[in-house]
Amino acid sequence: MSCEKTIVAIASLFFGAKLKGLCEEAGYIYKGAIGPSGAVKKIDSCFPVAVLVDLGKEDLDIPSTITMIKKATTSPIIAFSGHVATAELDEARACGCDVVTTNGAITGNFK
Repeated sequence: MSCEKTIVAIASLFFGAKLKGLCEEAGYIYKGAIGPSGAVKKIDSCFPVAVLVDLGKEDLDIPSTITMIKKATTSPIIAFSGHVATAELDEARACGCDVVTTNGAITGNFK
């Protein structure tokens, strides 16, 4: 399997299913991960073009998750959450995510 257009994502079940569909529509290979350790394993197996992080995922420790991903890859980290989750969005920005956006923006402007 080619790894050229692979996207790794940590996302809730609901958002993961939505992202998988969007990735496939846009011609990407979607690799969903359970937690940061799972994401690092996926990153190590196939260098992704981007890593998506659903900040609304339950029990997600944003600083440690972003740190683990940054140590594993130089691929852009795109973090997203609901527009009312300002604390999580601000925390992701402070952790150095390449893009921090809302759920609506990530699904509406995927390609």
